[in-house]
Formats: sequence, structure tokens, C-alpha cells
Amino acid sequence: MLMNSATNHGISPSLAGSLVLSLLALLPLSSSGQELAVTHCAGSCPQYSSSFTAGNSKIVIHHLYAAGLNNYSRRADWVAYRLTSDAVGIASLLPREWHPDRLADFSQVADLADLEPDSQLPDIARSNSPYGGISEPVRNEQNRVRLTPLTSFADTPYWSELNNTSNMLPMPAPLRLGAWLRLEQALNGMLADKEEIHVITGPVYFENAAPGSEPLEPGLNLAGYFKIVKTDSGLASFVFPHDMRQQESFCKGLANIDEIQRLTQLEFFPDNRLTVNGQLVEELGCSREG
Repeated sequence: MLMNSATNHGISPSLAGSLVLSLLALLPLSSSGQELAVTHCAGSCPQYSSSFTAGNSKIVIHHLYAAGLNNYSRRADWVAYRLTSDAVGIASLLPREWHPDRLADFSQVADLADLEPDSQLPDIARSNSPYGGISEPVRNEQNRVRLTPLTSFADTPYWSELNNTSNMLPMPAPLRLGAWLRLEQALNGMLADKEEIHVITGPVYFENAAPGSEPLEPGLNLAGYFKIVKTDSGLASFVFPHDMRQQESFCKGLANIDEIQRLTQLEFFPDNRLTVNGQLVEELGCSREG
């Protein structure tokens, strides 16, 4: 009945399936430890290597993304989403006002927005949109990034979910408008030949510097950001340091997925036998050496 209703309202079957998962996210898992397969995660979502950390985390599932929220960092340890060609659109005029995640209802955790600086910084300058090209290098100012990008889902009725604070991390503008953005654009471009692309992304903290109640700050407790891409061609993994220069290629961020799992203490795609080969890397225009 839900699928029929979604079709009648012009919602694609893939998004309707995500709606089912969002409703399931509100239901507790059984006491037997039954696992939930999530479309955004291509099966089971990332798993923590530490049972202590796992016990202080919560997975929220929205129509467009799933996020693993941590009780200590009070931020997403990972965000997973699935790219499809029918969801990509033009995001330049979409509102970008952050709002609390209604599913992130930790009883002992302050709202994520409370941990942000008071000063409001623009996400995309209207006169210098990153999707229209950058004519001048931007100043090294603090900024915020949507881990699940608006442009990749602008042609869906659920794009406003990406303004949830659970989808937000601080990120210096040179990286956000440089390698990070160019990789997002490259993945969107690949959808002409790919039925779907799965992405898992999140923060990398300095060793022994994972934040508690204080705000995240690149260079202080936030060392960088990871992004893992999975397609029918294989895997491509990236780590971008917080101080990466705007003109540098995203290929410089190529990294070994085992190293990312060590840095994040997460296991990615636990249901799958991870096969890393150079095909996807080459499709992205990178050499094996990055």
C-alpha cells in the first residue's frame, strides 16, 4: 500500500523503499540481535570495532541517508547514501538553513546544533557557486559541509533532510570547494553509466583527540575526512586532510580501506567481501598511485 501511494504521488520506487527504511528505523530491533539491511549502506551499515563505542551510538535512517551518531563526539561517525541518476538535480536555489535531526533523540546528548559556533557562515556564496566554477581561491575560513551532498538529491522531494545537523561537519572552505566538491561532481557524472553508487563518509580524528562535549575543530581534534565509494567496478577509498589545498586533485586522497578502518575503528560493508581493484580508480580519472 505504501508503494502504491508513493507511486501515485510521483515518488520513485527507490525513494519509496528508503521511506520504508525510515519507518523501520523508529522500531527497536529484537532482543535476538536481528540485523537490519539498509539500502543506503548496501546491506549492513558500518560496525564499530569497540563494543563500548557501539553501545554509545545510534543509527538514524532517513529517506536519503543513514548516519551513525556517537554519544561522545556528538557527531556522525559515518554517513551512508546511495546515488542514482534520477535524484541528481540543481541545488543552487535550495534553502540551506540547518535544523535539528528529529530522529537524533539521545536522552543524554545535547542537540548537535548547540555545539556549533555562534557565527553563521554561508554554505554556498550565491555569486560564486562551486557548482558553477570557482574563479578565485577562497579564503581559509571555517565552514560546514553536508556529508550527503544536496546536488546529488536535489531532484527528490526529500532534499531538506540534508540540512539536518546529523549530516553536517565543519570543513575548511579550500577542501570543501576543492577536492571534496570535485569528487562529488565526478560521482554524479558517473551515474550516466552506473545504476547506483554507494558512498560512506565521515570524520577522521587525531589519535587520542576524539572530541567530547566541545565543538569539532579541524586541526585541533578533527584531522580529516574519509570517503569510500562502492560500485559494480569495485571500491575506491579516500582520506582528505583538513588542510588540503583547494587546487589539489581528489586523487591525492586515495587511501587503503584497511587503513581507514584502522583510523576510524569501523568495519565497512561487513556483509560483503571487499574486492579492491583499479577499475573504479581509473574510471574516476586517477592512477593507482593517486
